[in-house]
Amino acid sequence: MEYGILSIAIPLLTIILAIITKDVIVSLMGGIFAGFLVLNSYNPIDAFIALFDGIIALFSEGWIVKTLLFIVMVGSIIRLLTLSGAVDSFVAYLSKKAKKIDSPTGAMMLAYIVGVVIFIESSITALVAGTVAKPLCDKNGVSREKLAYICDSTSAPICSLIPLNAWGALLLGLIVTAIDSQVISGDGVSLLIASIPYNFYSLITLAIVLGVIFLNINIGPMKHSTPVPYVAPHNEANIKATPYKMLLPILVMVFMVPVGLYLTGKGDIFKG
Repeated sequence: MEYGILSIAIPLLTIILAIITKDVIVSLMGGIFAGFLVLNSYNPIDAFIALFDGIIALFSEGWIVKTLLFIVMVGSIIRLLTLSGAVDSFVAYLSKKAKKIDSPTGAMMLAYIVGVVIFIESSITALVAGTVAKPLCDKNGVSREKLAYICDSTSAPICSLIPLNAWGALLLGLIVTAIDSQVISGDGVSLLIASIPYNFYSLITLAIVLGVIFLNINIGPMKHSTPVPYVAPHNEANIKATPYKMLLPILVMVFMVPVGLYLTGKGDIFKG
């Protein structure tokens, strides 16, 4: 059955809801419910039941459960770094040893550089960049909204440009599917590498972020956002200024991602 204009109307509804509510989850749930409403002959009860059946069915998919566990474990590591004082030690080190970083532009560039260097997984990139740069951004009057924009706009784009990660596996899978369907021809990996210079969205996004940082441009809600006042740790005088408590766990975590992909993919990182 063809749904014509409804195929476009439902995604548009989701986008409009996101703009109005500023809540991604509510907007997505509304869009999904609208889709099930159409599929179930506009019966709201059947659509409501189908919505929850669909959500529950997702947990039977192994990759979804693995993704959720991955996010929980990464979040746990980030939380542990915060509670253990590793973040405070790192900020103290930067404040004493790297005066250029201890400035609004420097704090934002730190988030940008972390986002670019840690290209293993977009979730890790955003979480680590935010955790590392947040205290410095608060200290130097950079709003959380602007920091969130920088973290988000470097994480996924850089991961798609350097595809030694799950993004690469997804893109390679799409290319191989197209080759198998005889839509295109060639070697999957070669085509993936050749496509990188044409990833205009990612390249332009990374360039725009640099412009936002160095030209101090505020986009959308950033114009009206208020920086969160920096609250110094209660034991600031006793904090040992060292980067190692922060960097060592993160480096181990980042290193273990490709190792895990290699092991689970049985020698092929793109299948892990």
